[in-house]
Amino acid sequence: MHPHVLILDSLILATVETEPWAIFTLARQTFINMLPNFLSFALLAFISMRYLYKPIREILHKRAERIESDIRDAAENRASAEELKQMYEQKIRDIELERSGILDDARKEATARVNQILGDAKDDAQATRDRARRDIVAEQERVKTQIHQAIIDISTDMAAKLVSATIDRERHDKLFAEAMEELESTAFRAY
Repeated sequence: MHPHVLILDSLILATVETEPWAIFTLARQTFINMLPNFLSFALLAFISMRYLYKPIREILHKRAERIESDIRDAAENRASAEELKQMYEQKIRDIELERSGILDDARKEATARVNQILGDAKDDAQATRDRARRDIVAEQERVKTQIHQAIIDISTDMAAKLVSATIDRERHDKLFAEAMEELESTAFRAY
């Protein structure tokens, strides 16, 4: 057999051979010796119950009330903090909306201002172009007037030369060619 089984069997046999409940059989002398201990324990328990239990219970009760009060206050503070948090979050959202509105207004105003500046620049450019066209037309008219006057002067000179001299055909062609050359050179100088 196994050695463990032998040890268990011997323990079981030893407990069966002794008297049952031998631990609780007290001798009279032992009981008398234990009686002052029991009385002092009972007196100590009574004094403890009478003078220590109630004050300790009251202290514990007050502490429990204080803890419950602290828990209630913490719950109220938490609820208040949640309300404040929601209020601040709402304010932040409102500020964000206001900021977006201000930025949109600023963009619209800037766009309007840019469009106004561009319109003014276009108007100024158009006015400058119109003024340049008028100046060009006036200059062209002045040049035409000068050319016209030069033609009149040359024609007058030519007529004076023709009238003053008795001209033969060859002389007439030569004077006409000279007048034309002078007219052409005057016309090109004006431009």
